Amino acid sequence: MFRSISTRISYIVAAVVIASSIVTLVFTSSTLEEDMAHFQGRTARNTIRVGMLYLQEGHQALDRYRKHAFQDRKQAVKDAMTLFLAQVGSFYELYKAGELTEKEAKEAAFKLARNTRYFNNDYFFIYTDKLKALAHPDRSLEGRDLSKGVDKNGYAYGPDMIRKATREGGGFVNLLWTRLGENDPISKLLYVKGFPKWGWIIGTGAYVDDIEGAVENQKQDLIRDMRKGFSQIRLAETGRLFIFDNNKNVLVPPLGAGPDFAKTLNLNTGNSLMHDLKEVGKLGDWRLDYKVRRQDGEIVERQSYVRYFAPLGWYVASTVPKQEIFAPVEELIIKQGAISFIILLLTIGVIYYVIRRICLPIRSVSKVAHHVSKGDLREAKKVFAMATDKGHLKKVVDSFETGKEKRFDEVDHLVKSIHTMLLTLNSLVSQVQRSGDQVTGSALKLGTAINQLEAAVENQAAATQELGSSSREISATSQELARTMNESTTVAVSTGELAAQGVRDLGEMGVTMDAMRDASGGIFSKLSVINSKAANISSVVTSISKISEQINLLSLNAAIEAEKAGEFGQGFSVVAREIRKLADQTAMSTLDIEKIVAEMLSAVSAGVMEMDKFRKQVENGVSNVAVLGDGITGVVNQVQTLTPRFESVNEGMQNQSEGAEQISKAMIQLSETSIQTKDALTEFVSITEQLSNSVASLEEEVAAFKVEKD
Repeated sequence: MFRSISTRISYIVAAVVIASSIVTLVFTSSTLEEDMAHFQGRTARNTIRVGMLYLQEGHQALDRYRKHAFQDRKQAVKDAMTLFLAQVGSFYELYKAGELTEKEAKEAAFKLARNTRYFNNDYFFIYTDKLKALAHPDRSLEGRDLSKGVDKNGYAYGPDMIRKATREGGGFVNLLWTRLGENDPISKLLYVKGFPKWGWIIGTGAYVDDIEGAVENQKQDLIRDMRKGFSQIRLAETGRLFIFDNNKNVLVPPLGAGPDFAKTLNLNTGNSLMHDLKEVGKLGDWRLDYKVRRQDGEIVERQSYVRYFAPLGWYVASTVPKQEIFAPVEELIIKQGAISFIILLLTIGVIYYVIRRICLPIRSVSKVAHHVSKGDLREAKKVFAMATDKGHLKKVVDSFETGKEKRFDEVDHLVKSIHTMLLTLNSLVSQVQRSGDQVTGSALKLGTAINQLEAAVENQAAATQELGSSSREISATSQELARTMNESTTVAVSTGELAAQGVRDLGEMGVTMDAMRDASGGIFSKLSVINSKAANISSVVTSISKISEQINLLSLNAAIEAEKAGEFGQGFSVVAREIRKLADQTAMSTLDIEKIVAEMLSAVSAGVMEMDKFRKQVENGVSNVAVLGDGITGVVNQVQTLTPRFESVNEGMQNQSEGAEQISKAMIQLSETSIQTKDALTEFVSITEQLSNSVASLEEEVAAFKVEKD
C-alpha cells in the first residue's frame, strides 16, 4: 500500500555515496598519477642534479690535476731551458774569450741540441729568428723554413713562436707534434726563448700525453666512482641512472642493463634511445617518454630525464618503468576503494536507521491521511492512536497536551497539523451531520405547516368563492328590491307581502352575513397562522444560513490545514472544497427561500389587512342588515302609515345595493388574494423540496465520513 520513503532515500543516499566514492577514486587516481609522475620526475631531476654536482667535482679535480701537472711540466721545461741556455751561453763566452771560433762554438751548441735528452725522450732545437731549423734531433728538419708550418689540427705555430721568443722574452706554445721514432702526432708543450747574441730561437718541449693519460686515468676513476655511486641510487623499484657521451657511448650503464643498451631503440620515434636523449639534453627539456622492447620481446613504457654536462661532454640520464611509477597509486586506490566500501556499508546502515526513525511519523500520518481520504475518520483516529502508543508520535502528541513545542522539526509540525486537522474534521463532520438532521427535521415540520396552510388557504378560497356568490346574490336581490320599491309606489297593496318577503330575505341575509363574518374571522385566523408559520420559516432559513456560513468557515479551515499538509492533505482539500460547494449551494437556496418567504409574508400581511378591513365591513353590513331588518319589521307593522316614506326606503335600498356591490368587489379581491397566496405556497413548497434535496445531498456527502460520536 505504501512505498517506503526511508528505503528510497537510502537508495538515493547510497547512489550518491557510491557515485561520490567512484568520482573520488577516479579523481584521486588521476591526481595521484599526476602527483606520482611529478614526484618521480622531481626525484629524478634532483638525483641527476646530485650526479651533476659529483661530475662537477670530478671535473674540477681533473682540471686541478691537469693544471698542476702542466704547471709542473712547464716549470721543468723552463728549468731545462735555463740549463741549456747556460750551456749555449758558455759556448758563446768561449767564443768571446777566443778559445773557440764562432763556428766551433755554434757547432758545439748544435751538437748539444742534437744529442741532449731529458724526461720522456724530450729534446732541444735551435732555429733562426726567422724560424729556419739549424739544429734538431730530427736531422730531416734542419735547413727547413718552419715559419709557415702547421700541425695536424691546422694550427700555424710559426708566428706565435717568433713573437713569444723575440718580443715577449719567451713563452709556451701548444701544438700537435710527432714524437721521435713515432708516426702519430701527439700533444706537445713547447717553450721557446730567443738567444739574441747569435739571433737564434732556442726551444724545447715536453710531450704531455702522459699528463692526458694521467687525466684519462683520473677520468676512468671518476667513471668507476660514478658507476659505484649510481649502483646505490634507485628510482622507484628498478629505475637507475646512467651516463653517455657525445659519441653516444654509454660510460656508466644503468645497473642490470645488457651489453646492447647503447643500441636500444625508441619505438615511438624509431631512433636510438641515446640519440633522442641527446637531443632532449641539448634542448634542456629534461623529460623523455618512450617505449622499448625488452629482451623477452615485451614492449614496456619507460620515462627518462636527462641533463647535459658540457665541460665533459657527458649526459646524465635516468630510466624508470612507468608501471613502477604508478604501482603505488594502484595499491593506494585498491586500499582506498576497500576503505570506501566499508565506509559505504556503515554509512548506508546508519542513514537507513536514522531515515527510518525520521520517516516512521510520516508513514503513520500518511496512513491516517489515506483513511481520511476514504472518509473513515474513526479508522484514521485508531491508526493515529496506535502510532502514538508505539512511541514515535508520543513526543509530539504529549506536546499538544502540555502546550510545549521545543525543537520541533517539519515532520513534527506535519504530525501536529494532521492531528489538528483530524480533530477539526471529525468535529466539523459531526456538526454538519447534526445540523443536517436538524435541517431535515425543520424541513419536515415546515412541510407539515405548509400543507396545513395550503389546506387552510384552499378552504379560504372555497369560502371566499361561496361568499362571493352570496354577495352577488345580495347585490342582485338589492337591485331587484330597488326596482320593487320603485314599483311599490304604484302597488301599495302588495307592500305588506313584499315587506314580509323582505323580512324573510333580510333574515336569510343576516344568516349569510353572519356566516360571512365567521368565514372572515376564520380567514383572518388562518392568515395569522400563515403569517406566524412564515415567520417560523424565516427563523429556520436564518438558522440554515448560519449553518451554511459555519460549514463554509469550517471547510475553509479544513482547506487551510490541508494546504499546510502538502501532498498528504490533497484528499482533505478535495473534501473541503466539495463541502464548501454544498455550503454555497445551501446558502443560495436559503437566500431564495428567504426571498420567497419575504414575498409571501408581504402578500399574507396584505391579505390580513384586507381581510381585517373586509371583516369590519361585514360586521358593519351585519349591523346594517339588523337595522334594516328592524326597519322592515317596522314597515310591515306600519306599512299603511309608512307609504309616504317609500321614497326614503327606496333610497336606503339603493345604498344597500351599492354596499352589496362593494361587498362583491371586496370578495373578488379576496378571492384573487387567496389565489396568489396559494401560488406563493406552491412555490414555497417547491423551494422547501429543493432545500430538502440540498440537505439530503449534504447528508449523502457527509455520510461518507465515519466519525466518533461524542
